[in-house]
Formats: sequence, structure tokens, C-alpha cells
Amino acid sequence: MKGFYKGLLAATGLFAVYVAGAGATVYANAMIRSSSKPDRNYDPEEEKEYIVPTEKSSQYRQAAYNYNIWWNTRDREPVEIMSTDGLRLRGAILRAEEDIAAGRIAIVVHGHLCCAGEEGFISKMFHDAGYDVLAVDQRAHGKSDGDTLTMGRMEAADVVEWARYIADRFPDEKIVLFGASMGGNTVLRTADRALPKQVVCIIDDCGYCRADEAILLSLRHDFSGILFKEAVNAACSVTYRILQGESIKKTDASGPVSRARVPVLFIHGTDDSIVDCSDSRKLYALHPGKKKLVLFDGVKHNCSFFSDRERYSREVFDFIDSCCSG
Repeated sequence: MKGFYKGLLAATGLFAVYVAGAGATVYANAMIRSSSKPDRNYDPEEEKEYIVPTEKSSQYRQAAYNYNIWWNTRDREPVEIMSTDGLRLRGAILRAEEDIAAGRIAIVVHGHLCCAGEEGFISKMFHDAGYDVLAVDQRAHGKSDGDTLTMGRMEAADVVEWARYIADRFPDEKIVLFGASMGGNTVLRTADRALPKQVVCIIDDCGYCRADEAILLSLRHDFSGILFKEAVNAACSVTYRILQGESIKKTDASGPVSRARVPVLFIHGTDDSIVDCSDSRKLYALHPGKKKLVLFDGVKHNCSFFSDRERYSREVFDFIDSCCSG
């Protein structure tokens, strides 16, 4: 009997070590900037190898490659601000063509482990419509400072600072906040904050409610080899609290959206296996004011634009127009 308890104790210890180690590994891969992680941001001024998508790459990755190059080869103005906790954040402004200038500017916020250029297809959509565009590198991404990202918790404050910077520089322009995936969570979490009066609306494409729930979904769909996924995800959340001093649950967009001061357009593909479409349905239901939910049937994560560009653009610009005129 004593041998049984010893074996049970050893097994429990091994399980705890596995869960803690796997949780810390997930945290490190998801939230720590590392020189071993390739930078997908194409930069014509730097001589470095760039990740070229393959036939097995997602539709988003294949398209983002070319649009990334498009964005980074435009005549842009590099800009930077300081975050509230002392990080130097960087982005670039692409001015509209004078003959079609709409007197509006879109702040485009990329997703997890991406960069400003990878949302080049969105930046081009706005630019072609006569918008000025500010595309930013979130903290611990691209050219911005920082070794640790927070999955939207601190990034939301960064976007508020970017909005204030733009409002000061272009006081007569209407401002649109656009975010995809983690960028969607980031912009949504600004919805109840003291944004500049020039901000007319938020566009969220496939943003998640909470980072821990999104990580768990990703573990279930994309990491089949990881055992005890719920326990590993819980360990990742514990690591987040220990290293960042806050709960990962503070990435929750539900509260800010339920207190939203600005209109929000929610966009989501119904076949999204990274951020479940139910997140957008939930957030849409919570929003107390002007809002719209647009679903793209059978579409995967951050691919709605590519599934029907004409419809996507129409929904975005019709919603912005209604917010500017209403």
C-alpha cells in the first residue's frame, strides 16, 4: 500500500512539473519577444531573410506577405510616441492622395505576433478610399520597444495614446480605430475610455473576449500534441499573473464594450478556429449603443476581407459614414 502512495505521489509530482513547464512554455512563446522568433515585417532598409509563405500557409499568411511589402515600400512618415509605462512605440503614417482625401484617418492595429505591415491589406483598403492611415507596431512587436506583450491589457492604453497623438496632429480629421484579432481586443478595450472627440467608431475584426479563452481554443485546435490543455492553460495564466503582476482575465473586453462610448462594428468569420465567432456575438449583445455585427459564413480567422473584398469594404465604409453623419 505504501508503494502505491509513493507511486501516486511521484505521478502527481511529474504531472505538476509537466503542467507548470508546459504552461510556462506556452506563456513564453505567446508573450515574450525573442531573437529566435523570426520577424515577419518586411523592411527594405534592412538586409535580412523574410518569411516567404508556402502552399500550406493560410490564406491570410499568403496575402499578408504581398501587402506587407506594399505597405513598407510606400512613402510613409515614421512616427513614435511614449507609452504610459515608458516604452517607445513606433508606427508610420501614409497620407491620402490629395485628390481623394476624405478628411479621415484610420489607426490600424495588427494581431498577435504580427506587425504593422501584415495588416497592409486593411491599410490599403483605407488608403484607396482617401483615408490617411497610421499603422502601428504594438509593444514587443516590430519596431516598437518592449520584451513582453500583455495580450491587450496594456496595449489598449497604447492605442489611446496613439489616438491622442493623431487628434493633436490632425485636429480636423475624423478618427477610426481598426483592430484585428489581438488588435481587435486592444481597440475594443478602449471603447469606454476617454478617447479624443474625433474618434467616431471602432472596427473590430475577429477580436477575442479574453486572452486565456483564446489561448485555450488555440491549444485545442492547433496543438493536438499537448496533453491536459485546460491545466496547461491554467498554468499559463498563473505564469502571466506572476510575471506581469496582473490577472490575464484583465484582458477581458466585455466590461469596456458594455460601457462603450463609441459605436462598434464587429466582423467575424463563422469558421474561425482561433477566436470563436461566439466572442463577437457576445460582445455585440453587450454593446449598449450604435453597433453592427457582420458575419462571413465559412470564413477562417482574419480572412473575411479576402473572402469578399467588395462586401467587406462596403460594410466598413457604410458603417463609418453612418457614424460620421449621425
